[in-house]
Amino acid sequence: MYHEGDVVTWRPCYSAPTAPEAHLVKGFLEDRGVPCLLSGDPASMYPLPAFGAVVDVLVPEDWWPVARKLVTGRDGRRRPAMRVVPLPLRRRRG
Repeated sequence: MYHEGDVVTWRPCYSAPTAPEAHLVKGFLEDRGVPCLLSGDPASMYPLPAFGAVVDVLVPEDWWPVARKLVTGRDGRRRPAMRVVPLPLRRRRG
């Protein structure tokens, strides 16, 4: 893949508002074989989105199209948020 001395240009493929979210995306991409780094990961275990600390998930330039497709979905758009569907509950007779 990459060898010592190779010049690799890293490009952000995802910006997360918190470090835990960035780690989840990084793990998701690494499980699919995409090499990743995190940039701007704060040295705190507490999420600090109020201060605008964004954590970028970086991938090599040549992996960027693949990583973007994986992160945004196969059709290139973000998937809609999941929604809760209420189900009717039956009460037990007793």
